[in-house]
Amino acid sequence: MGEDCISAGGTSCCADPCQHYTVLNDGWRATNNNANGYGEHCDKDVNWQGWYRLFLGNTSVQMPERCVDSYMCGTAFPMWLTDPHPQLLDGVVQRGVCGSWYGDCCYWRQNPIHVKACYGNYYVYKFVPTTTCNMAYCADVNTKVCSTCRDDDTCMSEDKITWRCKRKVPELVCGWSLVQVGLNRAHLEAAGRNASSAHLADGRCSAHQEANGTVWYQVERREGLCGNTLETNTTHAVYSNSLVVYPVDGRNDSLSRPVSYPLSCVYPLETESRLDVALRPYLLPGNGVVRVGAKARASMSLYLNSNYTEPYPAGRVTLPVGSILHVGVSVEVGVSVEESEAERYVVVLDNCYATESPSPDDLPRFYMIQHRCPSNRTQVRVEESGSSLRARFSALLFLYQGDYRDVFLHCSISLCDQRRSSCTPVCSRRRSLSVSKSVPLKLLTIGPITWAQSLE
Repeated sequence: MGEDCISAGGTSCCADPCQHYTVLNDGWRATNNNANGYGEHCDKDVNWQGWYRLFLGNTSVQMPERCVDSYMCGTAFPMWLTDPHPQLLDGVVQRGVCGSWYGDCCYWRQNPIHVKACYGNYYVYKFVPTTTCNMAYCADVNTKVCSTCRDDDTCMSEDKITWRCKRKVPELVCGWSLVQVGLNRAHLEAAGRNASSAHLADGRCSAHQEANGTVWYQVERREGLCGNTLETNTTHAVYSNSLVVYPVDGRNDSLSRPVSYPLSCVYPLETESRLDVALRPYLLPGNGVVRVGAKARASMSLYLNSNYTEPYPAGRVTLPVGSILHVGVSVEVGVSVEESEAERYVVVLDNCYATESPSPDDLPRFYMIQHRCPSNRTQVRVEESGSSLRARFSALLFLYQGDYRDVFLHCSISLCDQRRSSCTPVCSRRRSLSVSKSVPLKLLTIGPITWAQSLE
């Protein structure tokens, strides 16, 4: 879903390459740089690591999508993309690369590379070494204009030489409680349509406001309201509607056919342990406007008592061996403002375990909950899981191995849609007998918890 395995600070993790890339700023790569028959530059022996964003000077550019003459881009065989760049919703895609040689645009067909479109009208590339020398990736100087486009513009070209910014119609904002649709009045009037004549799928929903030349329509994010539809799968909740726009002075003319713009707001049912909002593209069929809303948000806390009302302050917690750990998890889905809608989702404890380091990937692991069930019923009690947007369990604090004092707790959790399946685990011994379809969330961690002989 638009991520790649990226090394950050010596640790590999799944991350968005649009946020984790290396700047590649070589002026000799410009498509207007003539090597004058020498073309000494070559990308065969470059140690390519991860993702790259192309710059010429201080301006972001992209690879050419057209044939480039030999001995341009400071090399003998300039390389260009054989297919158009992807759209935002496409995520990470594979694209072919060719090197030209004296009129043969694809004299050298190279290994494909990966490309991703990023918000802000730029692209990132996962380059690979060329098969021979002298071949090098090109940076299209003609795409400098794309860096001046607004976030709600698209950079386009009919001939792949002359590029321009074009405003998208309509604009769509997927908020936590509202879906907002904006129509550019001047753009629509030029096309013979009246931005103030629109309504949502329910014709009664036509209220609007105008600001800075954009006419805005909005609707609460609630299933059934103004024609809203809601569909869920294992990874996303999708709210859909359509905006109907009529011709100028044609609202009451039965011979004037309106134009309908399909709209979809996609809300990922995934979360991260950090609380920043990320965008996760999701592809829907058709030519409608699609935007991505905020993710679910999860937190995990260690509590002082069995009532789960008073959490420990952030930082190190010191407890005697044999103490009872009271652990609570809560999730904010943000799928609907209606309580009845929010209650369809519940959080399930999948696996909870302890390690001696803050990294959840380190070994050994000492499981408290495994496959949704207690690993040892005399030491672990699951008090709530699969019944609401919070989960709770208690476990005894022991020395699991050796003499280390720091213990870190990690929990993998998932969201489950109660309308689709039963979400409450039924355990026999250690295994869960009923495993419902749910979307896994990313690991949550608390700690360190330090053991002591006594509190004195």
